[in-house]
Amino acid sequence: MNQIVEFIHRFDRRHLLAGVAAVLLVANIGSWALGYFDARQAELTDRMGMLAQYREAVRRLPEIEDRVALLARQQQELESFLFQGENEEKVASAMQIMLQSEVSNAGLEPEFIQPVRAAEGSGGDRKEHGEIVIKIRMSGTLNDLGRFLHSRYASKQFFRIESLSLQPFKPGELKISLDVRGYYKIGKEGDKAI
Repeated sequence: MNQIVEFIHRFDRRHLLAGVAAVLLVANIGSWALGYFDARQAELTDRMGMLAQYREAVRRLPEIEDRVALLARQQQELESFLFQGENEEKVASAMQIMLQSEVSNAGLEPEFIQPVRAAEGSGGDRKEHGEIVIKIRMSGTLNDLGRFLHSRYASKQFFRIESLSLQPFKPGELKISLDVRGYYKIGKEGDKAI
């Protein structure tokens, strides 16, 4: 300790303060340089990580393109089962006409084929996809009903039967009530009902 005190007294205080300031300046410059180096190292690590992600994405690009193409084909296949029209009214009309034809071709007597109107929410909503429930009442034999169901499920257009009730009407005939749900897509081209 005495040696340090003697060393301090040997120099003038001004020189000593200048030396301490120079040491602190060198220490600050070293600290700043070390921080700069660490920041550059972190930036380089981030860029290498991004480059690895990019390479992985480029490597998987053909797989992703194949998946997108498959999904596009599946969407086209699905939409081929939907009714298409300019608006919901035209689609509902096409569905009614198709069902009327199938009922008559099966030998059934149609009494009532009508879409069920859903409560209108906001009038400005335009949906691209939707569904319409159609109530059907008819009469005929059980064999006629079987022919109707067969033709309905052999058709390309998709309907889902939601309810079916049968009641005896005349000897050998039934009163048939069923609700079917048809699915549609609003498009620019004309009606595509069959």
